[in-house]
Amino acid sequence: MQRHHSEDEEPLEDTTTAIPLRSKRTERLQRKRAIRDMRLREQANLAQLPTELILAVLEDLRPSEVFNFSFVNRRFHKLVQTNGNALGDEIIRRRYNILTRCFPLPVLLSTIEPSVRPLLTDPLRLLRLGLGIHHNQYQHVHYPDPELVCTCLTCVLTWNNLGLVLDFAHWQNHLDNGSPIPSLPEGRKVDWNEELIARHARLVRKALGESLWYARILEIHLSSIVRSIRRHRENKGNKRKHVDMTEEDAASGTDHFLSKEGPVTLEFPFNRDEYYMLEAYVPNRWWKRSDQRWYYTLTGQHEADLAMVVRWAHL
Repeated sequence: MQRHHSEDEEPLEDTTTAIPLRSKRTERLQRKRAIRDMRLREQANLAQLPTELILAVLEDLRPSEVFNFSFVNRRFHKLVQTNGNALGDEIIRRRYNILTRCFPLPVLLSTIEPSVRPLLTDPLRLLRLGLGIHHNQYQHVHYPDPELVCTCLTCVLTWNNLGLVLDFAHWQNHLDNGSPIPSLPEGRKVDWNEELIARHARLVRKALGESLWYARILEIHLSSIVRSIRRHRENKGNKRKHVDMTEEDAASGTDHFLSKEGPVTLEFPFNRDEYYMLEAYVPNRWWKRSDQRWYYTLTGQHEADLAMVVRWAHL
């Protein structure tokens, strides 16, 4: 039977309310939850810090620590990626002010005067320098790409030095443990070695455009220097003058201790056999006793080499 509603009747409204839980156990849990939430809000959350403050913290870290930080989440990865060059420059200034003068980056070919570039990439000139896939000078360092970097003598030297320090670092465990470094047949390429030096070349190419990777290479070499100094110092039969390094110096993660007077690096290690006696490879500087300071030799040398290339091309 159909029910008829009067227009004067008001619509029904549900006024039912939830019965509050009044047990002591529930109240105790609610108090604990409130205290926990309050403590979490009071804790300093790194993700909530301003970007400027996070960058200021990162500038005081080692490059490897900055890279590890970038793996935490997408925001931190983008932060490091966006500010990588600024971070790298500041870290180098604080930690590797000496090594960056001993191991400067080679100059990119794209930054060279256009009229000079064909002279640098001339096949006959490259052949005389021993550069190229069929004329690699060294088995432990990959040749530079003439289409990427300047091939003046200074830039070739700086490229080789950066590849060398990565190769030297790779064999540190062998040197620490007294294990022989595998020898290579003369004049022949070995797959594992080609892959190794190609990997090092990729890292150097990254460093050419990203100063944080450049700082990472310097960090790697500083670690090799510290390990080598300790290794040679423990060798009682080695009576040569050693680099003055304290444990505080080693733990600091900076190259400041290399400003002290010490042995001069005279030669480029032409093969891995020279790693055994290599203590602190810090080239391109000499100690002036009268001034009690190091002088760095590569300043302005790139420009002088370019002028020499142009002069020889017009003879």
